[in-house]
Amino acid sequence: MDSPSPEVTAYQSYSSTSQDGDQLATPATSPSIDSISSLSDIVKERKLSPEAAHFFGDLENYLALGCLVFEDLTTFHEGIQPDAEWQEITHFPIILVSDLTLSTQLSKLAQAGWLRIQSGRSTLDARFFIFRMYILPGDAGLHLLDRRDSSLWKALQVLVSEVDVTPEAWQGRVAEGIGRKFDQWATCDEGSLFYMFNKLPSPSPSIDAVTEKYTHEALEDLLDPASVLPGLRTVLYPYQRRSAGLMLQREAVPQLILDPRLEERQAPDGSTYYYNARDLLFLRQPRYQETCRGGILAETMGLGKTVILLSLILACKHHQPIMPLASRAPPIRAKVGKLSDMAISTVNRHSVPWKVEFERIRHATGNEMTICIAKLEQAPPMYEIPQEPRRWNRKTILPAPKSMTLAATTLIVVPRNLCKQWQSEIKKHVEEGALKVLVMEDLKRALPPPDELRTYDVVLFSRNRFEAEIRDGSDEQGRRMLATQLTCHCPYIGSTRQRDCRCLKSESLYDSPLKHLHVKRIIVDEGHMFANNNSTAVTVANKLVTADHRWVVSGTPAKDLLGVEVETSITESMLQTPQMQDPREIILDKRRAFSAKEDVAGAAKSLGVLATSFLKIRPWCAEGDHERKEADWDDYIYRHEDLRKRTYSGFSTCLRRTLEAMVVKTRPEDVERDIELPPLSHEVVRLEPSFYDKLSANLFTLVLTANAVTSERTDADYLFHKNSAKARYQLVSNLRQSAFFWTGFSEDDVHASVENSRRYLAKEDTSCTPEDRQLLRQMLAQADVILGSDGWKAMSRSHELGLFVDAWPEESAQHWTFDGATAPLLTGISQLLDAQKHVNERVGSDYLGEGLSGAGIRALTPARHAAIKEEPEKKTGKKKNVEKSPLTKSGLPTSSLEGEPILKRRSSTGAKAARTSPKKISHAFKVTKPQKRAAGRRTASLLAKLETVVLDGLPSSATTQASSAPAQPEKTSRKRRRSEVESLEYPFDSPYLQSRVVGTTSAKLSYLVTQILKYHKEEKILVFYDGDNIAFYIAEMLELLHIKHEIYAKSLSAALKSEYVVRFDQEPQDRVLLMDIKVAAFGLNLSSASRIFFVNPVCRPNIEAQAIKRAHRIGQTRKVYVETLVLKGTIEEKMLERAERMTRREHADAKALEDDGGVREIIQSARMLPVSREERQGYGQMARLEEKQQLWGRDGWRETVSMSVARSPEKKRRRTITFDDITKDDEDARLVHEGEELPPGAKRRVLSFVDCTRPTHNYLEADEDSDNEPVMNDWRRRSSSGIRPSLPAGLRNDLMLPVVGHAEQLASALPQLSARATVFDPTRRAGKARGMSIQDLLNDHGDIERAFGQFEDRRTFLLKEISTTPSGTFGTVEKVITN
Repeated sequence: MDSPSPEVTAYQSYSSTSQDGDQLATPATSPSIDSISSLSDIVKERKLSPEAAHFFGDLENYLALGCLVFEDLTTFHEGIQPDAEWQEITHFPIILVSDLTLSTQLSKLAQAGWLRIQSGRSTLDARFFIFRMYILPGDAGLHLLDRRDSSLWKALQVLVSEVDVTPEAWQGRVAEGIGRKFDQWATCDEGSLFYMFNKLPSPSPSIDAVTEKYTHEALEDLLDPASVLPGLRTVLYPYQRRSAGLMLQREAVPQLILDPRLEERQAPDGSTYYYNARDLLFLRQPRYQETCRGGILAETMGLGKTVILLSLILACKHHQPIMPLASRAPPIRAKVGKLSDMAISTVNRHSVPWKVEFERIRHATGNEMTICIAKLEQAPPMYEIPQEPRRWNRKTILPAPKSMTLAATTLIVVPRNLCKQWQSEIKKHVEEGALKVLVMEDLKRALPPPDELRTYDVVLFSRNRFEAEIRDGSDEQGRRMLATQLTCHCPYIGSTRQRDCRCLKSESLYDSPLKHLHVKRIIVDEGHMFANNNSTAVTVANKLVTADHRWVVSGTPAKDLLGVEVETSITESMLQTPQMQDPREIILDKRRAFSAKEDVAGAAKSLGVLATSFLKIRPWCAEGDHERKEADWDDYIYRHEDLRKRTYSGFSTCLRRTLEAMVVKTRPEDVERDIELPPLSHEVVRLEPSFYDKLSANLFTLVLTANAVTSERTDADYLFHKNSAKARYQLVSNLRQSAFFWTGFSEDDVHASVENSRRYLAKEDTSCTPEDRQLLRQMLAQADVILGSDGWKAMSRSHELGLFVDAWPEESAQHWTFDGATAPLLTGISQLLDAQKHVNERVGSDYLGEGLSGAGIRALTPARHAAIKEEPEKKTGKKKNVEKSPLTKSGLPTSSLEGEPILKRRSSTGAKAARTSPKKISHAFKVTKPQKRAAGRRTASLLAKLETVVLDGLPSSATTQASSAPAQPEKTSRKRRRSEVESLEYPFDSPYLQSRVVGTTSAKLSYLVTQILKYHKEEKILVFYDGDNIAFYIAEMLELLHIKHEIYAKSLSAALKSEYVVRFDQEPQDRVLLMDIKVAAFGLNLSSASRIFFVNPVCRPNIEAQAIKRAHRIGQTRKVYVETLVLKGTIEEKMLERAERMTRREHADAKALEDDGGVREIIQSARMLPVSREERQGYGQMARLEEKQQLWGRDGWRETVSMSVARSPEKKRRRTITFDDITKDDEDARLVHEGEELPPGAKRRVLSFVDCTRPTHNYLEADEDSDNEPVMNDWRRRSSSGIRPSLPAGLRNDLMLPVVGHAEQLASALPQLSARATVFDPTRRAGKARGMSIQDLLNDHGDIERAFGQFEDRRTFLLKEISTTPSGTFGTVEKVITN
């Protein structure tokens, strides 16, 4: 027999000894297996090199995986004694396994070198055979082994699911019933994302971990409680110092952590290995990833994240970013450089903060180091990045390298509505001049060049301005350069061979300064908005911004991922049993378990997007373009119990380790050791509904009951049918808003619903139960009560909230009352504002009430006359979907399925947000426009038409009085009113001083106003509302009471929102802020407010908690009182009680609150609120104010009068159109006097004028609340009295005819006009005025009336003064000149 080859000899020499040094032998009692000679067969078959044979023969290169244990049912007998020796085998015994697959797979792995197997018997029970499994780790033999064979990976998967990993089995001590299988899936980390997030360790920075000199000193300054950070006004709390210190430590010290995809495991032989469950990868040595050099600052709302960031910026103010190592080589000079140049180069290459050192020298010695500073300033730190061409070909020219400048600048990107607040916070916390700040909020403002931009310490971007930098690389038209430059095919210029080239040129492309700077850090406030791969802001940050550190700042880094202390503020009131000491632990225990519904996707996915797309954390993001694809977040943070599918069986330990390396957050118990916020009181105030509150509630109950009974609770006409979800959502939303006040139902709606119900009751073939019939009859009885209320009908017509007034002056009371009663008098809040203004402006005159009756007639016109239905939509003629809905067949009014009624938005003198009111200005009351008159009527009819004022689009208070009304005295001049208003006083015996507002039709408004009046002088107040009409009603009431307020509505621009927040927080005169609950949850600091009112229950704990945190935060010095207003006995109260009982899971499952089964049941079982006879009249109808409020002459009335004068230019305006003379110059032209004979051959020419009015300039006042006569009548009055109106700009007096006022004057003027006189139509756009011959008009139409009729469609009349008013546009008759 031939001697064995060297490869076999090497293999045998290493395989003859076990891992523990014991000699291996085959026991006589072992099953038949292949002899050791098979090893040489493997070596020969695989043609292994000596190196490979040596490697595979060394058992030290393998990991102890576990054991396979089988019971010997063939060769075992009582006399067999177990051997302590282990034998190496290469083929698995088939007789021991019932499944041939396992034997085949093991043999395949062993022959491929992936596995080494040893066999032996149990020392405790010889019946059991033990097979030790040694697996080759994935980081060994990489160049000797091909791991791309998928069949071997499948065989390995079969093996790991069967092995026993107990140390006893590995040592040969196996008994029946003992063993533990290998867990091939990722180790499950018990807990939900909410639990892990709130259990993260608090920041604990280590000064010793930072070795770099300047950063070490900065960290010492941050952490030393006795140290005052230069430039910072605010004294930091200890937890703020620790958070800022940890952020600085993470920026300064690169740390390596175990790759989060790996987990450390213990082998059965006691050794350690590292396992990647998703990739089935075993490693002997750990793999490390560099930690994030930024992260997420997730301190709870109100704990001072802004001041933490500012302290971080100030601590390392002059610290430059680190130059890349590849660019840090010394420059090559043509000759020996100066010592100063080499020193500057060294300083720049190593990013030495020389300004810090020079500042110390200046303080110590007084030496300003002027020359050195000048040299360093002239040589900023720069490096170059080689650029690759877009495409390689034989003509490719390598582009010039890209030059980058280091800048110790921090870019801060904030939502636009927080930009003003950030500026305010910087002024508040930072000393003047300590930071050089550039604010980039204006979209039209260009970024300064890189050399200037690098000089700023902070560049504050609004998000939309930051996103505007996406135009980098494009021209003004948005064109970008192609990868391959195309040949120019532009046309030639005339007959030349020169092209009129309009191709895209590189010099016309916008080059963003951001991409030429390497900045210190970029910070994104409310950064959870960046959790979107496709957002423009993320694209700009990734493509243009080079920053050493990236930070996201948000108390809620992902949706619904809140600190436990936020939820505690809501639930503490419900946890009042004495044994419950820590409500935070109770909440954490309740939400500890992993939830497949809440923890899959949602917040976890948002965190993954942040880590991948913006923070660039390894391994979730590839480091460079040439690196393989980044790790999939969802594959590794979850435990998946299948290698091919995602089972989401829980979180793996990967998520916790990633969060610890990424998030900076202080636990609430650690915060409480450093600071104690003022106490928070949250109370639900249950109010008795007023008479009109009950009517509104009963109307909705009527609608719901009628729909349920008449639809017989089946089919699509039933409101709670699955196909009626949209209509149900809208109706329930209206129902919740009606708890404050509601005027959405009309008389026609109620009549229609009643008639439909009566028709149904009259039918005999229905399946209605006796109980339903009785219920419907009760509802119909209540409908009669509603229709019998004159006050309700008036408010329904005018969409006004009613106020009750005592001691109204008798002479005008009947003209202001809604229901005919005058003690108390019920009128609308808008009407009351008109009356208040009317009298206040007449203080100082002989009779304060002059014209008050007429003003009341005009103001109450909408309430006393039914509104005319709107015309069908033009063009399309389509009706609203609601009208086609099957729900209308069951008597459900369409108004109940629409949104809140559109109110007339008046200009508010007390609310700065009134100019941009939440709803589009509209009017409930409309008057039909005058129809076109038939030809041949009397000329007098034209005058009537000209005097008609169309109310559509005009405020009711600006309508004309009846012809019989007495003329109003001329108003005091603006100049005089401003100078005299302060000296005016109401007569002490004036009856107007006795009038008092005693109540309202809304119980919530009465209570809210009472509380505001009680506290607004000492405390600032936040009122959260849900519904624009609610905000409008409250704002009107505050205006009536002369209380300064602002409205933070969702329709406001971001700039105005930001301005209002800062103004309310800082200005002492602004006492009340009305905030839409939908837009008031994030990023706002309103710590100046200590009273919070929720007009309607929010019924969503997270939203309510975040709204409260706007005021209950650092900076708050008062106890915070929170009150939620609820009407007793209503559906609203029951919905609130149900929402409090709902678990968080139930809240999450209910997309809308009415999706919850309990809430639906509450709505379906609604019943009428009883209305007593005493409540239907007099004082019983109202919700009383705690104190009666003076209507006229109350404190602050002078400010409202002067404010109305000062603000009048901002009200509705009319435009004055100006014309420029564009007639061709002719020096010989002259004017011809009347009666002068013209010489033969004289030429006649018409002057031409062009409209040059700018759309946004040259406006005149049109006071919509004025009692003045209309513009047309005013013009006639002045004309008849001989007063010539002023001429428009651009027209000369000597070119104008005598005044032409109406048809009669035009007829008398026609003989004086030439047939070539021109009529201009100024309704056209600027520069496109159209002329028409008067003679042509007369020839075409035959009479003046029809000539007027042609222009009436465009509201253009033949007048001399050119002006545009809400009533129409007036034209011009021009004179003819000749030469």
